[in-house]
Parts: sequence; structure tokens; C-alpha cells
Amino acid sequence: MTYNVHRCVGRGGYDSVDDITRVCADARPDLVALQELDAPETDDAEGAHHARDLASGLGMTLLFCRTFRRGVGFYGHALLSRFPVELVRVTTFPSFGKGAEPRGAIWARVQVEDRTLEIVSTHLGVGRRERQLQSSELVGDGWLGSTTMGPLRLFCGDLNAVPNATTYRRFARRMRDAQRGLRGHRPKPTFPSVLPFLRLDHVFVSDGVRVLGVDVPHDARARRASDHLPLIVDLELGL
Repeated sequence: MTYNVHRCVGRGGYDSVDDITRVCADARPDLVALQELDAPETDDAEGAHHARDLASGLGMTLLFCRTFRRGVGFYGHALLSRFPVELVRVTTFPSFGKGAEPRGAIWARVQVEDRTLEIVSTHLGVGRRERQLQSSELVGDGWLGSTTMGPLRLFCGDLNAVPNATTYRRFARRMRDAQRGLRGHRPKPTFPSVLPFLRLDHVFVSDGVRVLGVDVPHDARARRASDHLPLIVDLELGL
């Protein structure tokens, strides 16, 4: 599952942590990439700790990518896993102009029984030029192009890019769009949550990873919990 949770602020400005937790729990995911989360600098600091609360509520292991300081803590995105998970690399991309929100990426190695899955999750910028630089780095030798990365790969997150965008095509040349890799499936949009018409959230897979199903929940809870809907992909690991 990849899910931009909008700082756990739902429609009307209410705290949607419980709704976000329920949306995720209903999907029973093994891996969750979450974007737009707050987390205090320490566990006993004041302030929202969305990343920890969601991981605890789902009974999953947490990896967190800090992208910038906000108040008494940090803002960023997270990867949650039910499987043993090892952090390989985390980065914050160079700042792009005054007022631009810093962005980052997580690379983790997940042990799924006797198979190792490499997963990279990210949240890219809203500007075309910053997305170009960020996506170029992610397909480079330090990330998806790394010779140390195993053959079973998953790339996901809020790319702020629709399928005809240069950023999307850059990743699609290297990996398969899970929504387009399922026979008979019509790709579903994820933004905005009330009346979605844009595909900004994506999951890409490598050869050896089979797409079995795709779902974008659109019930009342999902529509009110965030400005994005979650994208859920059911996968089978080969090799």
C-alpha cells in the first residue's frame, strides 16, 4: 500500500489518525509507504507522532525519513513492514528554491520468507524541474540503478506526476506500472479523494514480481481521511 495521509488531517480539519489506521487495517497490508507525517524528535516530546502511532496501531515495524524540521519535531514519510526489514539508505534531496518543501526517499530490504525484496519509497516535489532532478537521482547508480540492489524490486510513493509526465515515463522505462501490468484492469486515480481523477500515487515492480490485484478504496472513511486515496497492490514474488 502507498498512501499520502495529508499529515493525518482529514476533510474539515479533523484528526484522522484513527480513520487512517482503520483504512490501512482493513487492507491488511504487509508493506505500507506513507507520505506526509509528523514525528517528534523524541518519543517523550510534545506534538503529534503520526508515524509511531500508525505503526503501533497496525503492529508493524517503522522506518522514518525526516525531510525537514516542523515545530518540536520532524515532517517526512515512512515505510511500515510486517516482515523483517533492514534500512539500506535514506536521503533528503537538495532543497529546490525558497519555499519549496524538502523531499526524500527510503531504500529498504525486506525479507519475505526465502526471498529478498528491495523497496524504494518516496514523495516527489510539485514542481516539474525539482521532480526531474529527484527522479533522475532515484534511477541513478545510488538507488534503482545500483548494482547492489537485488532483482526483486518495488518502487512506490506519491510522485506528483501523472502517467504522461516525464517523471512517470522515467520510472516506467525501468520498471512496470503495477496498475498497467494487471490484465483487464483499468488504472484507477487516487487524487483528490472526494472525486479522484488524477493518478499521482504509483507502484512500479521489476521482472519477477507478479501483480495479482489492484484496489483503490473509495468508501466514506477513505474519502474523508485524507486528500489522497490509498493504492493497494497484491503481489507475488517469483525467482
